[in-house]
Amino acid sequence: MPSPLKIALYILILSLSVASCTTPKQGIPTVELPQQGITAQNIGVLVKNNDELSLRTALLYKQERNIPEAHIFYLDLPNKTNISPAQFNAAYQTLMSQVGDDIQAFVATWKAPYRVDCMSITSALAFGYDKKWCQPKKKGCFPTPNSAYFNSNSIAPWKELKLRPTMLLTGQNYEVIHALVQRGVESDGTRPKGHAYLLKTKDQARSTRSGLFKRFATHYPSHPLLEIHFLDMRKQPTDYISLKESVMFYQTGLKHVPDIHTNHYLPGAVADHLTSFGGNGLSEKGQMKAFRWLEAGATGSYGTVVEPCNFVQKFPNPGVLIPRYLQGETLIEAYWKSVLQPSEGLFIGEPLAKPYDIFKVRRSNKAVIITTNRLNPNQPYQLLEWHKNSQKFKPVKAKFSIIPRDKIVTIYIPNASSSKYKIVESLR
Repeated sequence: MPSPLKIALYILILSLSVASCTTPKQGIPTVELPQQGITAQNIGVLVKNNDELSLRTALLYKQERNIPEAHIFYLDLPNKTNISPAQFNAAYQTLMSQVGDDIQAFVATWKAPYRVDCMSITSALAFGYDKKWCQPKKKGCFPTPNSAYFNSNSIAPWKELKLRPTMLLTGQNYEVIHALVQRGVESDGTRPKGHAYLLKTKDQARSTRSGLFKRFATHYPSHPLLEIHFLDMRKQPTDYISLKESVMFYQTGLKHVPDIHTNHYLPGAVADHLTSFGGNGLSEKGQMKAFRWLEAGATGSYGTVVEPCNFVQKFPNPGVLIPRYLQGETLIEAYWKSVLQPSEGLFIGEPLAKPYDIFKVRRSNKAVIITTNRLNPNQPYQLLEWHKNSQKFKPVKAKFSIIPRDKIVTIYIPNASSSKYKIVESLR
């Protein structure tokens, strides 16, 4: 016969078990956001037919980024570094007939071609080939047309501007490409503390961006996640950096940049150098190619495929690139928006890298708090709550607060009892 104490203890345990079954704990609800920017759900992956490395790269990227099968497109392209407008247009028209308006950007997966006449392959795919993007056939140097995407707040460039920013995802071999993709994927939402190095070198012709560098480093407010260094190296023994840790941005101007492999680049890092032919493929010959940055550990880079002269507007501007990246834009968005005249420039890397993305949902007693930079601070929103009985979303009151500089929106929901919420754009 059990003792009265054991019977009482048994009854207590049983009552607690029943209570835990009939009164479920309030967990973290799911939150649905409006579509924001370029994502795996609206990027198209381009594969070159009869190119094994291109196919393997596309399949890898599809798997790592969960890209829909319907967003893989196959192109017939010759195995040349520079193709004619006629060759490109034939493939491009076929592609356009297959691509829906939901596709807002492209990632191309081949080594060559990387140039169409005067245009880079990434710009030709973005805008379509047109002679207007070329410099006039005259002696001397000339600017090229401006991109409507430059420093814009567009989140759907095809829908809004009729262009699809494109990035070339490739490398010397599959192992290099795999490592690049992994860096991009691993960067997402990490919000690392890092450094930006903006260098004025002894190469005066290639240091035309140094004015932009100095102004940005001087006037951009301090940021808790990024320390910005403008370095005038003209009187230093060397005009490059070595053995630096936690590099997120490195922009300079030289024919060849020494010691890039000695630096540690954070996942998602961006690095480029102003020179004439940095975008001319993966070759080791001539001026240093942008692909050397990816091989050293960067996740994105840029170089021109024809003689651009040293117009600053044809190269990435840190005053646009860095703030937009820090505000949570993807690499392809922030990088493309940083070049005013991109028609001669090749964008390379892992386009969906998004190291400064924020999307957090947490519970504080009865309240739910959502923090994100995926919303437009200038757009009014409404919060909807899922009602299980009616099987409908209905408006619910919530407090919205904004940090404009970093585009961080916080939504406070008191007495949040639903398992699902949805944020939708509302009319002004």
